[in-house]
Amino acid sequence: MKPVINPESIEAWKIQEGVMARVVAEGKNMTTLMSVWEPGTQLAVHTHPHEQIGICIEGEAIFTVGGKDYLVKKGDVYHIPPNVPHGERNESGAKTMFFECFAPVRDDLLRKRFDWGKKGTRE
Repeated sequence: MKPVINPESIEAWKIQEGVMARVVAEGKNMTTLMSVWEPGTQLAVHTHPHEQIGICIEGEAIFTVGGKDYLVKKGDVYHIPPNVPHGERNESGAKTMFFECFAPVRDDLLRKRFDWGKKGTRE
């Protein structure tokens, strides 16, 4: 891995309709992801065994974590513990961008896939 990475130099891939992602860096113990969400996009409630910490770089979205909704705006940092049900939705009229860190390493993201783990219904 290079010590300095320009995310634009990394090919983006589709997590699902309306959500494009780039694995920005992969370390020995974590994976980092940048994603862009189109307005109206939502990711169903799901779980995974990875701790997830991120920052909203642009826009805003609603995160459902453990059954409770939280508004995440530009500059906000969020934390989702391992195995806690969570989902995200962009109800705004603008694109939203996140930078996220997952630990341990997410092999699914390194393969440009999103393995749902336990998936709930779309809310």
